[in-house]
Amino acid sequence: MKYKDQKENEARLKADAIAKELPPFVRQFFMQEENHLAGMTLYSYASQIKTFFDFLRESNPYFGSKDVRTITTDDIAMLTDADIAEFLHDLRMPKKRSSNAGESVCSETTIMHYMVSLNRLFNYLAAHRYIKSNPVELIRRGRVKKKEIVYLERDEKQELLDTIETGEKLTERQRKFHDVKTSKRDTAICTIFLDTGIRVSELVGMNLNDINFNRHGIRVFRKGGNFDTVYMSDRAEEILSDYIENGRPEYSPAEKEEAVFLNRSGQRISVRAIQKLVKKYMLSSVPDKADRITPHKLRTTFAENMLMKTGDVEKVQKLMGHSSISSTMHYVTSTEEAIEAVRNLSQD
Repeated sequence: MKYKDQKENEARLKADAIAKELPPFVRQFFMQEENHLAGMTLYSYASQIKTFFDFLRESNPYFGSKDVRTITTDDIAMLTDADIAEFLHDLRMPKKRSSNAGESVCSETTIMHYMVSLNRLFNYLAAHRYIKSNPVELIRRGRVKKKEIVYLERDEKQELLDTIETGEKLTERQRKFHDVKTSKRDTAICTIFLDTGIRVSELVGMNLNDINFNRHGIRVFRKGGNFDTVYMSDRAEEILSDYIENGRPEYSPAEKEEAVFLNRSGQRISVRAIQKLVKKYMLSSVPDKADRITPHKLRTTFAENMLMKTGDVEKVQKLMGHSSISSTMHYVTSTEEAIEAVRNLSQD
């Protein structure tokens, strides 16, 4: 089974397992949604809707006496916008998320995701006349603050790549495990991020037959469930080719292993492993940004670089694989370099 199919199936199975713990009408909702939503989207909706039902049972005496699976549409029809607002208020309250972490709160962006999930469920219930109206529609959307855009400057990118290639700034213990094959693999991984802007899940899912060196392209399976082609620079192509020819065989992959990037066992590398390796190199090369630069921020670095060089948001939208240009607009920022470049434009 191909990697993308495996991950899609895993997400759908997890979503279905959650749906089975919820009222029958919620599972019916998911059965109608599953034919046009990606597995991870279904899983996200299921998790968030379950959190909502858990809240109802914990905070509302009427629902507290019920098993979740016995809740009916008549019960849901009694909910008002005030009940939804109370749930959103609870999400904003500081909570201890795990025994190893301090208190945290849901961001407004996360809360917006909860509202989308609930709005979709209540629209379904209203459309099927289980309820008279959708109470979520009466809730005023919160204002999501635009986050600071964090990315690597040109010299910082070079510091990162130099550290991966030479291993000079790594700790003594890290250098013991930093052999030629690791250097070639990790240089290729970070170069592909910086050169194409693909997501970490897309990079992990890359197979050998997805690479077309004749056309300088890589076929990737996008977040929305579609295939797309991203194109490499000559330099990135050289690095990737060198890894595949001289680095990848050193991992001793099985004959049928299709993955491009492998772990020390010769199997497909995981998303978590890539997150950890980026963190490791950032701590050694650009320590002041190590706590903020992730694989996704390397994607952001690509977007910022392309926006500065082209000034074409629609082109960058295509390069990033965004279905909506509003997603690309999150990357638009005014850097000091960009501001300085236009300092004389106001003169006659």
